[in-house]
Amino acid sequence: MSLLPQNLTGQYEESSPSPTGYCSKEQDCMVIPSRLQRQTQSKCRERAKISVWWPGLSAQIKVMVENCTTCSKYRQQHPEPLMPTPLPQRPWQLIAIDLFILEKVTYLLVVDYYSRYVEVVALPKSTSSSKIIQALKTIFARHGIPDEVRSDNGPQYHSDEFAQFAKEWRFQHSTSSPLYPQANGKVERAVKTVKNILKQEQDPTKALLAYRSTPLASGYSPAELLMGRKIKSTIPITLPHLTPQLPNQKLFIEKEEVYRSKQKKNFDNRHKAQPLKPLPPGATVYITDMDCTGTVIRPSKIPRSYLVDTPTTVIRQNRVQLQNIPKDIDKKQDEEETTPSLNINSRPNRIKTLSLKARENLELE
Repeated sequence: MSLLPQNLTGQYEESSPSPTGYCSKEQDCMVIPSRLQRQTQSKCRERAKISVWWPGLSAQIKVMVENCTTCSKYRQQHPEPLMPTPLPQRPWQLIAIDLFILEKVTYLLVVDYYSRYVEVVALPKSTSSSKIIQALKTIFARHGIPDEVRSDNGPQYHSDEFAQFAKEWRFQHSTSSPLYPQANGKVERAVKTVKNILKQEQDPTKALLAYRSTPLASGYSPAELLMGRKIKSTIPITLPHLTPQLPNQKLFIEKEEVYRSKQKKNFDNRHKAQPLKPLPPGATVYITDMDCTGTVIRPSKIPRSYLVDTPTTVIRQNRVQLQNIPKDIDKKQDEEETTPSLNINSRPNRIKTLSLKARENLELE
């Protein structure tokens, strides 16, 4: 009795016997009968083209990968499209802070989102909350109190002391997702820039002076945007240029929007960015940076972030750190795992080959 499936009847040519199945003359691959079809691994679709085939193989591989718990855990996430922070309405309205280490010395960096003006303070002995607060108070006394301060989730910023500081000085404190500093991209880029200029210049004060007085893509320097005047540096400058003059805000915003638009386009194209599917409450997820699973409680107020219940605590994670694990795994997959191995003696007496055109037509069905 032939084992050829009914949907293949009349669409094959007879060939010589072989113990492997139904052989295609066009691509020398095996056509597996339905009772012998098995789920495959991720990336097997291309391999299957030169190895095995049955009607609906590509669709079944897709379903298998989507319902594979192990595949879900280790599937590579595509970066999401760049989401630039909206430009503040005025200087020193929104700032970001971060710590970085250079030549065994820890520094506190403060960057203004509007002007990109930076302040750098060395913290040689301690990075405690009290030391950071004292440094920020000195900077705020110079430039004023911002509306919002952004930071990562370092312990220095999660202390009761820092919370009390924010309350007394009346500014909002927001944090990025734990273990995901990329969410605070402005300060991360500023850290790289400051590190580079400090390495290139023996005198760090001259390095910062050069950065603050150098025009940006908008044509204005950070000092001009923050203080409304050019600052004198080691580069010769005529006196009229030192006369205080407020930047043309409309022109600045237009140029800044063009710059940000190009930056977003380049990032999205370079990283092939695409939006990730939203996670519904109750979804089971694998937390990549913690190597554990959790359950989504709800979306966070922070964009692209979720509150996740883990075996030990409730945390906030960025969407890119969460791999969705399907709850409903195909029961047929479990049943096939217990299917007895094929007895080679039960193979058909005749081997049938299927034409390439017939295979393509069946695949489209």
